[in-house]
Order: sequence, then structure tokens, then C-alpha cells
Amino acid sequence: MKPILGKAIRIAQITLLFFGTAALGILMGEQSFTQKQMLEHKKSLLLRENENLAEEIKSLERRVTLLRSDPRTIEKAAKRKLGMSSPGETIYIFEGDGLKKEETALGKADN
Repeated sequence: MKPILGKAIRIAQITLLFFGTAALGILMGEQSFTQKQMLEHKKSLLLRENENLAEEIKSLERRVTLLRSDPRTIEKAAKRKLGMSSPGETIYIFEGDGLKKEETALGKADN
């Protein structure tokens, strides 16, 4: 009788080991699936950001090309960034509550 009981216990141990391993595999598979989904989402966000940055680079390259070669663009940038003006042009500068007028063509300033 003992050999049959020993075999039954051994089969039960193997069965429990199998089911335990299977359950562990299922749990790890679910975690891997969840992690894979998160990584795919992150990848899609990074690809979208990469596309946006590529568009921005193209735009900046066009602007640099214009700033190097187009006289109108150069003049606009000089006026906007450096406060420069063309001959005969009147510039009005607002300071606080008052108005300051500069006559750049004549080289004098009225306050």
C-alpha cells in the first residue's frame, strides 16, 4: 500500500509544481503585456515629438536661409531685434506713461 501512496504524493507534488509554475508564468506574462503596452505608448509619444522637432528644425533652417539671403527678412529682423530703422523713418518709443519720438533720418531726438 505504501508504494501507491508514495506515487500519489509524488504525482500531487508534480501537479502542484506544474500549476504553480503555470500561474507564475501567467502572472509574469500579464505584467510583460502591460509593460509592453506602456512602452508602445511611450514610443508613439516619442515618435510624435520627434516629428514635431523635425518640422521645427525645417522651419528654423528656412528662417536662417532667409536671414542670410533675403534683404526684406534681414531688414525686418534688424528693426525688430536691434531697434534699427530705415532712413526717413520715424520711430516712436513708449516709455511708461510718456511718448518719446526719435527722428532717425535727421539724427535728432525730441522728448
